[in-house]
Amino acid sequence: MPARDAGKSDGPAGRVAPAPVEHVGIADPPLPYTGGRFPASEEERSFVERRVLLHFIVAPALALAAFLCGFYLGWPRLTAAGVFGLGLVALLVGWFAITEKRLIFMRSGLNIPRERRFFIYEGFAAVPYGIAFVVLAGALITPASLYLGGMSLEQMRAVVLARPGLALVPVGLLFLFHGLAFLIGFGRRATSFADRLWIELLHLPARLGALILLAWALAL
Repeated sequence: MPARDAGKSDGPAGRVAPAPVEHVGIADPPLPYTGGRFPASEEERSFVERRVLLHFIVAPALALAAFLCGFYLGWPRLTAAGVFGLGLVALLVGWFAITEKRLIFMRSGLNIPRERRFFIYEGFAAVPYGIAFVVLAGALITPASLYLGGMSLEQMRAVVLARPGLALVPVGLLFLFHGLAFLIGFGRRATSFADRLWIELLHLPARLGALILLAWALAL
């Protein structure tokens, strides 16, 4: 029933039809999580939109532009600066995920209404997800900083060849913390025992994927 019809008399008995309850959850989230929600107000939607624009569009685009310009123009220090910038973006995203225990995402597509384009996941699972971003940041910032500090690519390559296991550590950590995030999940609060079973069933693919990621992490 449209919102403007709420409160109208329904039938000869004069019953008042209840106002419709807006569904704020995400029925089919584009991630293997349950428990996501849309912004609860226009103010929150505006905040989320600005955050996504800065962290996932503007800042990465600037860093990537520096990387590509340095690569095509033959300016290796500019290329390293671009890699360093991408690492800072990952560090920023990870920091907010850890401290706020919140992940913010955006759906793409021109046919998606603006008020339903952004969605939020809140809970402790955001912490290992944020740590994974921090690990990625370290994997980008460390070699870029070494190069800008005067270490050549040949020297870094020699270090990696001397101890190739070092290169597997950040990859293993990425799998580890992503697996923990999927394992914990963002399950919403259950309203009944049957609802709890349904939530666990929805989260089962993520838990299976988490076990695979954790196995890969231990192997690496």
